[in-house]
Amino acid sequence: MHYKLFLNTTIIYFFLFCNFSTNAFAIADLESKRQDASILFDGSAPAFEDLAIAKSDLKYSRQDYISQLRQIMSAGVWNGSTPAMRHFQFKHGEEGWNAQSQSVGLEGFLWSKKELEDKYGADKFIHQLDGYFTYLDHLLAPVAWTKELRDALTNLKNSDLNVYEKNDRLNLMLENYIEGLQENMEQYDSAGWIKKARIYELFPRAYNTAGRRGVAGFKSPANSGKTLFFKDFAISDFDVIKRMGFDVVWPMGILPIGKRGQTGAGGGSPYSISDHSTVNPDLGTEEDFKNFVKKAHMAGLRVMVDFVVNHTSLDSKLLHEDPDYFLNFRYDGVCPRDGYFEHYFKGRKYCVNNGGFEYGGGVSTWIDTAQVNYSNEKLRSRMTQILKGWVSKFDIDGFRVDMAHLDLNNVFSQTWHKSMPYEEFYMPMIREVKSIKASVAFIAEAYSFQEDLSACGFDAIYSKYETGRPEGQTGWYETSAGGNSYKIGSSINRVAFLAWQNGGAGAVVFIGNHDEPAPETVYGKRLPAALIMTMLMPSSVMVYSGAEIGYNAAIPTEHKPLPFSVPTKIDWSSGDSRVKETYQNAFSISNKIRSEMGDYDIKPLWPRDSGYWSGYVMISKTNPNLKKAVIGNITWNSAAVNIPEYQISLTLEPGEYKIINLSR
Repeated sequence: MHYKLFLNTTIIYFFLFCNFSTNAFAIADLESKRQDASILFDGSAPAFEDLAIAKSDLKYSRQDYISQLRQIMSAGVWNGSTPAMRHFQFKHGEEGWNAQSQSVGLEGFLWSKKELEDKYGADKFIHQLDGYFTYLDHLLAPVAWTKELRDALTNLKNSDLNVYEKNDRLNLMLENYIEGLQENMEQYDSAGWIKKARIYELFPRAYNTAGRRGVAGFKSPANSGKTLFFKDFAISDFDVIKRMGFDVVWPMGILPIGKRGQTGAGGGSPYSISDHSTVNPDLGTEEDFKNFVKKAHMAGLRVMVDFVVNHTSLDSKLLHEDPDYFLNFRYDGVCPRDGYFEHYFKGRKYCVNNGGFEYGGGVSTWIDTAQVNYSNEKLRSRMTQILKGWVSKFDIDGFRVDMAHLDLNNVFSQTWHKSMPYEEFYMPMIREVKSIKASVAFIAEAYSFQEDLSACGFDAIYSKYETGRPEGQTGWYETSAGGNSYKIGSSINRVAFLAWQNGGAGAVVFIGNHDEPAPETVYGKRLPAALIMTMLMPSSVMVYSGAEIGYNAAIPTEHKPLPFSVPTKIDWSSGDSRVKETYQNAFSISNKIRSEMGDYDIKPLWPRDSGYWSGYVMISKTNPNLKKAVIGNITWNSAAVNIPEYQISLTLEPGEYKIINLSR
């Protein structure tokens, strides 16, 4: 049961000890079911109870506890914008090569340790045993309530057991302790839903609600005059999305778009925002959007919206409020033509930077945007207040943060040559927003520095492009689109880890969104295998509206299936019948398997003969004997599949896949 441990006379933690009298407390607790976890070490993480006990203005909150869980499970200690610990490097004792742990924390350390020992043998790494204990002590020491585990590790290290017995017991201790941490995280982190969400992204001005109703057999409501998207969207429209297997809807491009510098004839880029705090009046009023969210909730769907963090339009409300929210310089002459535009404020002329990102040793810019200045503390506070307003006003459930990595301290400083505040913008921002609604989730669109964003508190991150790891590219979109089976295997392994762990950000996998070409143009005949392997992943999965029928209105100057630069409406009665059938099959199969297996982990299948195939085994968490394998060919070559341990021998052409029941 629970002991009470007082720290600094103001903070109370609860610890579970398997040898403590079970009648000490009459009330049930979150950890009671784990009292018999292990005869070596029960592994119980301290169960936090939000008692709201405070002294003066100091209070230990649920969010404090979650932050400490994330620290020891995933990120380790950070010194402002810099990690104080690095990943553990496992060195093969005979061949001399190194393998980096999947994350700094306990989960990444144990996952990689067991994976390497299973593949090569514990004897190849046993020379690092003392290093394991040293590393773990440094990781755990900053969090006071880990003292029980630290003491147990010290006792094990100093015991008379031989090195192999110590190593086996170390694995068992960490397995049980991590299990306890994960159970606590699931109990207290109410934003964890995003890590296995099925997200349907739609583009309101192109969605064509009436046209979809006609195809689906719905009768369009009678109206006169202009139809406003938020007001018109009905619960029955949400039901269509729900029946496909989705549980989150992301209406993309719902913020007001700037007029100055607007590009194209389609209404401008949805990411050139004139007012970050409200909805585009072309789609409805704020009250209409509130009702849109309510109807989604009634249909059993959550709603997430964009937070365009890096830039605004050239005529934005924020720019007229304070030009020092932006990168600029005051100048009475002609502003440089490349990368700047003129802005007047209180009779003074400013040369304001266009929004941009580092590329090829320079800065590439979006000419219809203004660059927000994240070296300015006042701007950081203003953006945080805007985000809090979205939660308190509209009761939304999550944010997809556009190009999130651009505004990390180190990236922003390198791009724009600015001195940055000590702390990252995202850390206190996410904390403050979740203080209003703890279940609000944050997704980062990011193509680098994923682990930095995870340490900042993001709940999930795009699995598109991730090269900051020794195994090379591990982003799902890039590897699956590229068709190299070895790289695809590495990406599956990364997604498998991110789906299993819950101390850091999960993965968002996809084979298309509003930025990418239509999936059938990228994958061609490989589409069925790529789609089913995406839909069956236990991570967050995202699909863009129109993809499910193969609708593609791309133009030569813009490869998006729903271009921003020209007027576009999805014709739900058109599309590609082959693609439509592929999506219908994938939705049906994935929904059925997820219903049958419940929550599950995946384990990569690696071709031993360098074969042109990829796959993974799905293992139910509630019934480990319930297993299924999905094997697909996402390459351009015919593949012979031989997996002796599962008695699998077959041939797959590009795009073909098999789902095989492995249950005993």
